[in-house]
Amino acid sequence: MAQKKCNDAPWLATFADLMSLLMAIFVLLFAMSTLDAHKYEAIVKSLTHTLGHGSDLTQTQVQYFKQVDEQRKAEQNQDGETPIENLKPLYESLVETYAMASQQSDVQVSFDPEKKRVRISFPESISFPTGRAELKLGFSNYLNKLQPYIHETARIQAVGHTDKRPVTGGRFKSNWELSSARAAAVVQKLILDGIIRPSQAEVIGVADTSPLSLEETEEAFAMNRRVEIIIEPNYFDENTVESSN
Repeated sequence: MAQKKCNDAPWLATFADLMSLLMAIFVLLFAMSTLDAHKYEAIVKSLTHTLGHGSDLTQTQVQYFKQVDEQRKAEQNQDGETPIENLKPLYESLVETYAMASQQSDVQVSFDPEKKRVRISFPESISFPTGRAELKLGFSNYLNKLQPYIHETARIQAVGHTDKRPVTGGRFKSNWELSSARAAAVVQKLILDGIIRPSQAEVIGVADTSPLSLEETEEAFAMNRRVEIIIEPNYFDENTVESSN
């Protein structure tokens, strides 16, 4: 009985193995490069399809590309954050500026390395009349000193604080209204003077929920009555700034 002749070329198996090895080397080289993960994924799909294994990625490949994409996004977010080293010059400049403006050191400047922002605290003695939300004469000069330090990518938060004693008389029914109105007055002044854009600003009134002192003394109450301006230098990216202009 005649044997059936095999039409398959014997070199095909070797060729297929060679192509698989080449693809593995190619993928390895790309894995060590810094190419975009989406382009890398498209190339792998193309190679897989060319070698006759379909166009779908394996579960291992899908998981790998997911991790690469998450890592890429994390690196981009990290690059967009303000390094602490960039906050220190801002902090030191503000300290010097307000030390010269207020010889009694009424204005307090601090910076938060974790949240990467600078906080300037203005006591009621230089910012607002007691129980009112109209800026004191001269407080605008303090606010105008912020102009060199606020750029288009910065977010500005104005936070109003009061002491724990209830509001009596006047147009405000609670410390919540008073603290919010004071913060709004600060933001409005910064906008009117062209120091910030409305889209950069955030108004926050916290009443007496964040006291600096828990003592029941006039000095402690005066310390708690304040308005703060928080600067986050690189909160907005350039694309956001361009779209808001």
